[in-house]
Amino acid sequence: MIRVRVRGIYATAISKLLIDNGFFLADVSDVIKSRITYPMVEGPADITVKSVDDDPDTILVIGSPWEYGLEVEKVIVENLNYASIRRGGFGLYTTLIATSLGDCRAQLPGGVEALVQGECPQRGVDFHAYIVKESLHRDDKPIVRPGVALVGLYVTLYAPGEGFSFSEHIRDESKRINLVDAVKSRVASTNAHVRFRSNSKFATLAEVASEVETLLDKINKLLSEKPQDKPRILSKGEYISLIYIPSPSKILLDNYRDAIQPTIKYHHSLKAGGFEESILVDFSEEAVKLGKASKDIGYAILSYIASSTKGRRVSIDHRLPDGRRIQLGPFEVENYTLNDTLKITLTRTFKTKGILDGLNIEKRPGDYSRTIIDTGSWHIIHEYYSREGKLLGVYVNINTPPEVSFKGIRYLDLYIDIVKRVSSEPELVDLRELEEAYNVGLISSGLYEKALDEAKKIIKKISGEYP
Repeated sequence: MIRVRVRGIYATAISKLLIDNGFFLADVSDVIKSRITYPMVEGPADITVKSVDDDPDTILVIGSPWEYGLEVEKVIVENLNYASIRRGGFGLYTTLIATSLGDCRAQLPGGVEALVQGECPQRGVDFHAYIVKESLHRDDKPIVRPGVALVGLYVTLYAPGEGFSFSEHIRDESKRINLVDAVKSRVASTNAHVRFRSNSKFATLAEVASEVETLLDKINKLLSEKPQDKPRILSKGEYISLIYIPSPSKILLDNYRDAIQPTIKYHHSLKAGGFEESILVDFSEEAVKLGKASKDIGYAILSYIASSTKGRRVSIDHRLPDGRRIQLGPFEVENYTLNDTLKITLTRTFKTKGILDGLNIEKRPGDYSRTIIDTGSWHIIHEYYSREGKLLGVYVNINTPPEVSFKGIRYLDLYIDIVKRVSSEPELVDLRELEEAYNVGLISSGLYEKALDEAKKIIKKISGEYP
């Protein structure tokens, strides 16, 4: 039985998805309790799934055992079809043997280079270490600390260390005091630090004390493993991954939520857009409950957002599966139309000389671009013109259907693009990057196949539309 704690803007929908796939909800919020009556369990959770506070298009999967986290992630990804996944390679608090490379760097299993936090061993020395920060971005390295760590259901132990710390979710001061009193005699003669996890609020003091004793025994066994020969993993910690939810997957989540709670069109896409959009969604769904509006009011919200951008500058949040984010623009919003989807035309006039990326064509001051965005399409068209209005070329970006908010436009880039120079046939570029992303697990098979299919359609489409 895998017990999952769910939080954030996707909580209702993901709770329904997980229940449908045989998981149990634990540490359930009052809001979810009022909406879902089955199946829930009292007590702690093994895995937590929550939207990321500063990146609401992304959900975090974290917890132990490792296999449970992997199973929860697998079910979410398979049911949402088009997810992009960044996985931690080792897991938080995984204990391993590392080899010092000097200059506070270390080699981990698989030849991975990490940064060392704390006291840095001399070059060539093998040492015990545990992961304190995972690499979830292309430009990041894992960070390790010398020592060992073990994750239990109620506590995490670190050695060397001392004292006690608490999850931010254990706010009751008397509870904190009682937890410390229950274990301090057991760790008094050790060099271990005890961190009480949020799950400890569900445990009896005897259960917490017993787990601390068990983990201390295991720590001693880990320390008895001689750090020699080669880097290797000694004990797995918490599984961790980030799942990016593009707009087609958000529509599926809308359907899960609507099965148990009235949900307007574009609910999750709008919620992820920002605070203002979230308020509009909450207000609209209250109107739906009162019978004063239909679920299609989401169209009106999207139209209102688009109208607020008319004539002003907006930027594009161009995201890549490996975690990079590139801000494009700013662009002027020339016009928009809303039917089944929202279509926006952006323009930008170039002020300096240079080269048009991808097309490898010279640009001059006064040359300009027209960018055509359709929230129902898996691509964005960039047309480039001379200052005299002559077409210079076309660059088509393959990406997930764009989402629009008061902050601008966002999507997940799928690496491959189509280049169309004047009097030349369309050319597919960056296919290797897409294949590499798929092979290392950054994108699901659904995204990979959709990107290839879209590229084939675009090559045929623009061959007949542009000279």
